[in-house]
Amino acid sequence: MSTVANLELPTQIHRRLLGHLLPRKPKAEEAAFIYARFQDSSFKFVEWYPVPVSDFEHRSLYHIELTDDCRAKTIKRAHDLGCSMVEFHSHPVASTAAFSPSDCAGFREYVPHVSWRLKGRPYAAVVVAPSSFDSLAWINTPKTPDGVVEIAVGKNILLPTGVTFKAGGHISAKSV
Repeated sequence: MSTVANLELPTQIHRRLLGHLLPRKPKAEEAAFIYARFQDSSFKFVEWYPVPVSDFEHRSLYHIELTDDCRAKTIKRAHDLGCSMVEFHSHPVASTAAFSPSDCAGFREYVPHVSWRLKGRPYAAVVVAPSSFDSLAWINTPKTPDGVVEIAVGKNILLPTGVTFKAGGHISAKSV
């Protein structure tokens, strides 16, 4: 059974988030974190952190890697706020949003670690492309995603492609 959670974002934050993740002439993938309180199947926005260039170990149009310091400080901030984390990153040259095989491999290690550090709070990830987004949510267990996240911006509900969840929370190189 899949879980559908939503992420409630103020309109202005959503605009700024997309502006950060998908600049007009992208040179690399971008990333950001939303800190949110999780209640009643909803991630309720508290604050956000647009990841600056200095927080990347590696960056290209097809791959990013955060520094250990960035990972530690974003988890600590969520802990200090008593919040869950919603990870965002971009695939600026993709025609349809879906997590890559390397994204999914990273989740298998990172999500259980974050869950442990944040005392079992839910975690979500969103990947945005110029015309769509995909999402995964780890609500009940950090081992495998058990749902997707819809994004509520004002009165509008934005729906994910669902490509990765339909593939069982992983995606093969052939699917991308």
